Amino acid sequence: MKPVWRARETDADLKLMSETLGIGEISANVLANRGVRTKKSAKIFLSPSLSTLANPLLMKDAEEAVRVIAESIKNNEKIIIYGDYDADGVMGTVILLKTLRSLGANVGYYIPDRAAEGYGMNSAAVKRFAEDGFHLIIAVDNGISAANEVDEANALGVKAVVIDHHEPSETQPNAAVVDPKRRDCEYPFKHYCAAGLAYRLSGEIHAAAGVPQPREAHDEFLVLAAVATLCDIVSLVGENRTLVKCGLDVLNTNKYVNLGLGSLITRRDYLNREIDAFAVGFVIGPCINAAGRLADAGMVVELLTAEGSAERFALAERLTQLNEERKSYTNECFERVLPSIAEPYQKVVVALDSQAHESVAGIVAGRIRDALNRPAFVLTRSSDGGVKGSGRSVEGYDMFKALTAQKELLTRFGGHTMAAGLSLPEENVESFTEALNAECSLCENDFVPTLYIDRELALEEVTLRLAKELSALAPFGKGNEEPVFACYNVLAESVRILNEKNTLIFSFVSKLGARVKGIAFGLNAEYGGGAKDVLMDVAFTVEVNEWNGNESVQMRVKNFELKGN
Repeated sequence: MKPVWRARETDADLKLMSETLGIGEISANVLANRGVRTKKSAKIFLSPSLSTLANPLLMKDAEEAVRVIAESIKNNEKIIIYGDYDADGVMGTVILLKTLRSLGANVGYYIPDRAAEGYGMNSAAVKRFAEDGFHLIIAVDNGISAANEVDEANALGVKAVVIDHHEPSETQPNAAVVDPKRRDCEYPFKHYCAAGLAYRLSGEIHAAAGVPQPREAHDEFLVLAAVATLCDIVSLVGENRTLVKCGLDVLNTNKYVNLGLGSLITRRDYLNREIDAFAVGFVIGPCINAAGRLADAGMVVELLTAEGSAERFALAERLTQLNEERKSYTNECFERVLPSIAEPYQKVVVALDSQAHESVAGIVAGRIRDALNRPAFVLTRSSDGGVKGSGRSVEGYDMFKALTAQKELLTRFGGHTMAAGLSLPEENVESFTEALNAECSLCENDFVPTLYIDRELALEEVTLRLAKELSALAPFGKGNEEPVFACYNVLAESVRILNEKNTLIFSFVSKLGARVKGIAFGLNAEYGGGAKDVLMDVAFTVEVNEWNGNESVQMRVKNFELKGN
């Protein structure tokens, strides 16, 4: 579906912003479009510093959580860190595990099996922990919805601390619960992932134990939290932007700040390349997530805590192989499910595919969401005879709220506004689908994709200098999307059509003689023009193209409209 182009508008004094901040007017325009309007906020955005982060002990229950953990360490109580099988849960587990180990704690970790146990704390695991003599459970990236399981733990003499970022349920666990999304939490930033929270608390745990945190450990945990923040696709604004920008700076200075992560980076051929948001989100992160999807996420914990090079590189190789398998499962499922969805499409798409590998349901739901531009759930039959799956949402549709309204039909659910997981009896699938669609307030206009244009540019303005200046606004992601510009009535002097790679290569030229290369991926089917002298409107991002040691500016074409010549 072709997107509608919509220009972002601002009433900011761009000339004044440019002069005050010492940046170009185009960059000032992008900042204003992102809501960065004051000198203070712009300085933080352009030069993030960890010193601007608020005191983590301002988070509700943070001080109590740190106290409980520090006392357990002091008393040599057995501690179990209960994580999750995705990158966020694994990174949070590693941060806490290494923090507590460095303080001499009697600590272990537990990552539930995605297929056998599903997401979150479960009663069987809690019972085993009690039988094995554990005194404290630290839940990270889960636990906010585990009120019953925490009560069971307490009844068995096991304390609990919850460090989570998902939406709170109606009943809060009887424990120290650190979750900025709590309604009674006054911490000014609400969008941390769980590993980000673990990183912020790790230094406080050291302080409570009376042992300063080594700089090397701080930097390592900052990097792990930055990777998790990018992989979990939380909003890349405010404190998250600061954390990610500073974390990537550290990582690019020392790719082996964490030995296991360095081994994976080496295996993925990024040791001598810059690690940016794309590299984390599409090269490194999928390998980390593949373990929990197809095998045991514990191998990622082992990778990130291993010291021997042979073990590290063997694990990095295994994660790479698992990711290739995951790609195959994902493609097969998507190609099977999408054609099965009948038109006219429902407002909320619910697809039940008994052949789907449940570990890729969320990825396939995301692809369907992208293809149809509407909320999508992909469900498959589970080993317990029921149905389970995942959903991915669009802006304007709160998926967690929608599931909460249908909780009577569900066995279990959790998540947040844009993504969720659920399980339910198969006989409830039809009722669930009907109820979701009956209560969905989205209208047809909401299903037309929108491409937001930051500013119109003349081709003469698309320069290498601009590309490098815009790179200072990175890392890009949710909430800080890469700037998109538009050139209208621009001439493509030549167009190379590479159908085997689904790629178009343009040579744009202006009336004044400016020439800029453009490249588009995945748009061949929409191109019906000729090989040269094609007039078009172009929406694009501006990037630096490096080839054989030379740099040039390049337009990454996101969309185009052919004009009558």
